[in-house]
Amino acid sequence: MKSVSQIFQGNEHLMDLYPVEELIDYVQELEGRIFESDMEDDKEHIFKSMLQDIMNSCQEFEENKILEERYPELYKKVDAETLVKNLLNYILEMNRTSKLGL
Repeated sequence: MKSVSQIFQGNEHLMDLYPVEELIDYVQELEGRIFESDMEDDKEHIFKSMLQDIMNSCQEFEENKILEERYPELYKKVDAETLVKNLLNYILEMNRTSKLGL
């Protein structure tokens, strides 16, 4: 995408005309909205990814719990407290690195 200065290169004097100034302001406002929209889409993707990771961890926990009950000599007991601490650390780290604002 070309910048405003690239579009008016060689005709900079046109940028001082009031209708052109209004048009430039409007275009810059739209560009800002598009950028904000892209950021929201990125956050939505991050949240979906996090939710999928959490769901997979919960399913794995349930499967391990069933296996531990069925075969106690082969599988050690799943520690739910550690699981919750790890989950909280994961959410806090994703919030920090992705600037999610939670």
